[in-house]
Amino acid sequence: MSDPAKEQTILVREARPADVEAIADIGRRSFTWAFGHLYQEAGLARYLEATYAVGKIAGSLSKPANLYLVAEVEGAVRGFLKLKVAQPGAAWQVQKLYIDPDLIQRGLGGQLMRAGEARMLEGGAGSAWLVVYTGNARAIRFYTDLGYEVTGPVFHDFEELRVEFKRMERRYGPAPTARP
Repeated sequence: MSDPAKEQTILVREARPADVEAIADIGRRSFTWAFGHLYQEAGLARYLEATYAVGKIAGSLSKPANLYLVAEVEGAVRGFLKLKVAQPGAAWQVQKLYIDPDLIQRGLGGQLMRAGEARMLEGGAGSAWLVVYTGNARAIRFYTDLGYEVTGPVFHDFEELRVEFKRMERRYGPAPTARP
């Protein structure tokens, strides 16, 4: 029997100011789902407020160096991708890819990444990089399947917490040339 949620139409588009509350909500819920176990309750609340407050997201969305794409399912924003735009030939950063925890592994992340990579290539990206929590084997496999390679460890500190991540990178080569 097929899963009706997997058959739903997913629309990927550039985020608009009206999407800010949905992006903030998905960011808070997805971050808590993925990383909440690492934090004490008060520290998690401070992090979520510092990172996913509606005003913070609105300010981030308005910056020309940030590109947000959202995934809509049945007209509602259910995931987002945040890219840090770079000059042609330089490395773009895949800064955030968050999906509504109720829709994990339903194709939204893959569609957002494919759309994001298309935008990076249109913008002349020489490569893309991201960091992923070392303990998130599923995410590491997801990015590896997309062509990203682990390039080393990265540590992020928040208050008393130090978390290890893997830095992953994907290089884009020149467009293939036709053979005579």
